[in-house]
Amino acid sequence: MQVTIECHGASQRWCGAERFDLELPPGATVADALQALAARHPELAARRATLAVAIGEDIVDGARRLEPGAMLALIPPVSGG
Repeated sequence: MQVTIECHGASQRWCGAERFDLELPPGATVADALQALAARHPELAARRATLAVAIGEDIVDGARRLEPGAMLALIPPVSGG
């Protein structure tokens, strides 16, 4: 199944794109998507534990099953003052 990855902030640099499609097996979870992304993008792999993932307006955990066509937003930590 295909899902869309939307990168925000520094995750655009880590993945080399703002948005792209990712092919996953049926029944894949958010954790499976992150594992596939980490295998392809070493900079993202080093920061994987700090990423939040959103589907729609909801932050989701790794156990969330994905539907074909889902859009996953990668949200890195931010700081400021």
